[in-house]
Amino acid sequence: MTTKKQKEEAPKVEDVAVPTIECLENLVSKMEEQTSTKFERFFLPALAVFSATIIGMFVIIYSITQDMTRLANSMDPNMGGNMSAMVSSIEKLSNNVSQMTVSVAHMQKNFSQVNKNMDIIAKKLDNLDSISTDLTLVSAKMDALEPMLINMEEMNKNMTTMQDSMTWMQRDLSILRASFSRPMSVINKMPFPF
Repeated sequence: MTTKKQKEEAPKVEDVAVPTIECLENLVSKMEEQTSTKFERFFLPALAVFSATIIGMFVIIYSITQDMTRLANSMDPNMGGNMSAMVSSIEKLSNNVSQMTVSVAHMQKNFSQVNKNMDIIAKKLDNLDSISTDLTLVSAKMDALEPMLINMEEMNKNMTTMQDSMTWMQRDLSILRASFSRPMSVINKMPFPF
């Protein structure tokens, strides 16, 4: 719903100017200038950065290939023989590892047997408390034997003294017998009627 005022203000078809070809050409040239400035502002710096990145990557790849060439030249020329020797050594090591695995399995069985034996020993070691008390009693009784040992030593000394005394007595008796044997032999020679 348009009002009268709006109808009056609306331009009439006759009043609208039709653009000419020159206006359109000017518009096209302005548009081309704007696109060329956008191209110069955004695309050319992006192209320069991309080119610099490509050149940097080329330099890196070139230096890596040079390093790999130097590394390959510095390698041992007998690398193949050394690698085959290493492969045979690794095979021997693998066989030894399998033997070690078997040995470890045997060790595990032996350890289980040792574990059983340790259980038996642990049960027997439980009796150590009673053995310790018995040894304490024996030690106490040995302490009571000490005076007896002293008395036995005294008796031994007395026996030695008695033996010396008996030796002296034997000597004295042999002297006494020798002193009696002469007078008695005279008496024996006398003729008595007994």
